[in-house]
Amino acid sequence: MSQQTQITPSAQDAPIKQGWLAKLELGFAPIANKTRLSLNRSFGPLRVQRPFHPELEAPDCCHVYLLHPPGGLVAGDQLLMNVECLEGSKVVLTTPASGKLYRSNLARQQQAQQQRFHLENNSSLEWLPPETIVFNGAQGRLDSHFMLQGNAQLIAWEITCLGRQASDEEFEHGELLQSIKVYREQRPLLIENTRIDNAVSANNPAALAGQSVYACMLATVDQLSETLQKQLLESLRSQLDCPQLGLSLLRGLLVLRYLGNNAEQVRKQFEQAWAIIRPCTLGLKAVAPRIWNT
Repeated sequence: MSQQTQITPSAQDAPIKQGWLAKLELGFAPIANKTRLSLNRSFGPLRVQRPFHPELEAPDCCHVYLLHPPGGLVAGDQLLMNVECLEGSKVVLTTPASGKLYRSNLARQQQAQQQRFHLENNSSLEWLPPETIVFNGAQGRLDSHFMLQGNAQLIAWEITCLGRQASDEEFEHGELLQSIKVYREQRPLLIENTRIDNAVSANNPAALAGQSVYACMLATVDQLSETLQKQLLESLRSQLDCPQLGLSLLRGLLVLRYLGNNAEQVRKQFEQAWAIIRPCTLGLKAVAPRIWNT
């Protein structure tokens, strides 16, 4: 009697999927006493809502919401975004929903999101997105690079969730490559590369130590005196009550790091930190984007 052999397809034999390619180019410039969206060029499912100016104390500050209708990235998808903040512009960027990297396919095709932010002298950018959820089996790549000129000011954060706690799904296999870089006048203030390739590396005490949520918040403070930098650091330490949160100063860059299991907790901590940092570095009271209240 013949014996049947079951053949399991390998990654090499798996079909390659044609994913979505989406590109977005945004440019901001001060026009008629307000920061205006001077360039809005898009290709594929990546858009922005109509810009508005909700801040009474800073009517020149432009709030913009990024929209990605598919809601997440599947195998082969690429999101490419380039943002130019011209001299004197003030911009707040966020999104209405969390980003998602869904399970990839047998071919282990990458799902990539690349973001480039260019800030000219005397401009400011606040990049404040919700968390990115990395599904089990995803093959993700997340790159966020910030290039600053002159005395440009930056406040930004990235929140990453491995697996889906609400569904009791852990990140057991897959890969995530993540890069965050900040330069001022081509001088590196921060270069950070993270690789999580399976549950073993995620559980490594030298990596995530079994935690599923990690996050980084950045704020340029190199335009402040050393005394004011230290005062800001102490103010944050005294007002933020979260043992999973660490703070440090690196070459004029204030860095807050979180390692834990609660995305809502880190989001609230970062929002509280933003309310402390913004008046010190930008001279403006924190005005939360309206979309956060919906």
